[in-house]
Amino acid sequence: MHMRNQAERHFGAHIEFLDGFKFKSQAFEGDVTHGAPVVTDEPDPIGSNAGPSTPSMLAMAVGHCLSASLVETLRHAGIYVQSLTTEAIAVVVPNAEGNPRIKQINVTIRPVMDKESGNIKRCIAVFENYCTVCQSIRPAIPVHVDVPYVVEQRVAA
Repeated sequence: MHMRNQAERHFGAHIEFLDGFKFKSQAFEGDVTHGAPVVTDEPDPIGSNAGPSTPSMLAMAVGHCLSASLVETLRHAGIYVQSLTTEAIAVVVPNAEGNPRIKQINVTIRPVMDKESGNIKRCIAVFENYCTVCQSIRPAIPVHVDVPYVVEQRVAA
């Protein structure tokens, strides 16, 4: 994320109760809406699985931010990412009082690069430092990251 020469950026969400445990959220920054509204819900048996749960949304935010940070770090090193898939899993366990809490988030990022480079391992070693979301929540929630990468050189047709 770029700060755009600002001391602070304020990202938010307008959240509207729908019914049951469903809410509609609209992301924004200032006067600018970001994307389409998202319906969230609690998983069964509490909710109806009508949308992502809040632990899934947190896992998505961490997985997206880490993926974007890796792509940007590789790009700065002159390494092109042909494709990339990420799986982010929030592990929820009961605490001592029996209330569900996020124990950790496990993230696996599988990039496919266009060429081998000695810089790939260096990029993988440092990219997490640039992930705003991951580094912000890591003091409270462990985030485990694995990056098994593949190099596939394209053959000219």
